[in-house]
Amino acid sequence: MLTIEEVYAQDPTQKVIDEGAGWGAEQMLKAGIPIFYRDEQYPETMEGNLFVKEYTSGAKFIVKKELTADLRLLEEIIRPLNAL
Repeated sequence: MLTIEEVYAQDPTQKVIDEGAGWGAEQMLKAGIPIFYRDEQYPETMEGNLFVKEYTSGAKFIVKKELTADLRLLEEIIRPLNAL
C-alpha cells in the first residue's frame, strides 16, 4: 500500500483534490453534518466497509457501512476513537 506522500509524488493533482475534499469536510462539519473518511492512523479503514465517522462535536468512531440488496445503507458503530 502506498503512503499519501507516495501517491502525491506519483500524481500531484491528487493533493489538490484532497485539499478540496478537506475544505468540503470542514464546511459539512460547520453545517452540523457528520463526515466519513479513511485514515492511515486506523489501517482497518483503508479498504473495505470500515470508515471513520466524525461528528461536529469532534467525537470519532470506527463504523461499518453496508449496502443491502434493497439499497438501504446500514451503519454499525464498531468502536469509539476518542473520549468525547
